[in-house]
Amino acid sequence: MKINKDRLVKTLQSLVRIPSFEDSIAVSRWVRNELEGLGYKVDSDNDGNLIAEIGKGPGFILNAHLDTVGPGDGWKHDPFAGVIENGRLYGRGSSDCKAGVAAMLEIARILLEEKSKKRVVFTFTAFEEGYPLGQNGVYNILPKLHDIEKGLMLEPTTRGNTIGIAVGCRGSAHYRVDILGKRGHSAYFPVSDNPVYKFPRFLQELMKVPKKRMKVKVLDEHVEDKVTVTEICAQEGPNVVPGKCAVMTDRRSLPDEKADEFFKTLQAVCKKSLGKDFRLQQESGLQGYVFEDGKFLEMCKKAVGSVGCRPNPRFELARTDACILYNFGGIGTFMLGPGDISQAHQIDEYCELPGLSKTTQAVLAVIKSWDK
Repeated sequence: MKINKDRLVKTLQSLVRIPSFEDSIAVSRWVRNELEGLGYKVDSDNDGNLIAEIGKGPGFILNAHLDTVGPGDGWKHDPFAGVIENGRLYGRGSSDCKAGVAAMLEIARILLEEKSKKRVVFTFTAFEEGYPLGQNGVYNILPKLHDIEKGLMLEPTTRGNTIGIAVGCRGSAHYRVDILGKRGHSAYFPVSDNPVYKFPRFLQELMKVPKKRMKVKVLDEHVEDKVTVTEICAQEGPNVVPGKCAVMTDRRSLPDEKADEFFKTLQAVCKKSLGKDFRLQQESGLQGYVFEDGKFLEMCKKAVGSVGCRPNPRFELARTDACILYNFGGIGTFMLGPGDISQAHQIDEYCELPGLSKTTQAVLAVIKSWDK
């Protein structure tokens, strides 16, 4: 059965019109009503995480997150109107990740109408956009997921006539370095006591850390790690030498990196460039993953080709919740979904409607090809 394109677009419009950047309760309630209206039994919690399923036996999971970032200023279109113009639907979350939510609702309807016997588990989760692990919706529903073999996370991977199939992602961690100095009046204290002036030494040493590479066998290509300074703060007054300069580093790690490996590397960088004048702490961290399943990848590529699109197998450079499904739930997961990741968090975010329908059809084709 083919998807209903008009219904799919209207579903995405309805989702975009429900703001979900502060919490996901309202949009979760709407999705739950849609599922229950179709006849699904829905498990929900206080955060708005939802689970619904069809069929019996080993399961195939689909996931998309309900929350978005805030709208920001400067939009040409109302970020919550779902305006359609030149084949694009504009609105906050239209690509990231309400296109995936709309696709899942359309697939849930079709599988029910077809009386599918395959067990497919639909999960709609909250607190994906920058929240700690303890709040993350995927992490919190894991105890309720049982006997699930594989799945797709419907993060946006579509651009034009190309549909990405991400087989893994880098990890993400944040490390704070407090460069220490001596607080005092700027007219009297020597330059050597100013922690801001010590920062270039730290940065120079950090940039000497060699990059690491890892081969992703299923893609037959190598990927690299990355570290970036993302914040620096030493503001204590225009005529005050600050007592410390706080530096935040963003670490994008490879799946094979050990938990404390980069902490030790960063500690060595600090000691060499700052001596004893520093404090170092890790503020967050999730390990990356790669799912080396060539058979599943070929299945996904074939499904993408069946809707007239070009498959683009790749490794995701950002961190996604797929690493939580894989590392904490043991569920082999690829990322394949409607929407364009380059639109994520952008002013005037949009979703290309041809890609929305084709990718939804491709995800449905994967499910139908999956042999439990």
